[in-house]
Amino acid sequence: MNGAHQIIERLSRLLHDEIAAIAAGQLETVRELYPQKAALLAELEEASDAINRHLSEGGDEATRLRDSLELLNTLIRKDHKLLERMTEATGRAVRELTRIRDRHGLGGLYESSGSPRKQDVARPQQVDQSI
Repeated sequence: MNGAHQIIERLSRLLHDEIAAIAAGQLETVRELYPQKAALLAELEEASDAINRHLSEGGDEATRLRDSLELLNTLIRKDHKLLERMTEATGRAVRELTRIRDRHGLGGLYESSGSPRKQDVARPQQVDQSI
């Protein structure tokens, strides 16, 4: 089970590095770490059957493995939350830039023919006079 411990340890160190890079605003480092993280996650997935067998055996080694997995789970959740916040912030920035561009750009001022679009404040309303 030494191989699984190594995978878990390497992935934990990588997640620590990624979390620190996010906190420091080093987004290029986050991008560079992604292929390594994906490879380690694939290795962990391949070892999952062996890990499950080892955990079911019990004993001190299984307890250490369980503790390592709990720490890894905590790191994964923290990393996910930070990446999710970055994604949300980026989405808000894109929406704000789009709103500013649309407000100050020429969008909507001209018809497809190139002639100025009418600037009606309100659409004509029809009143039901049948009452």
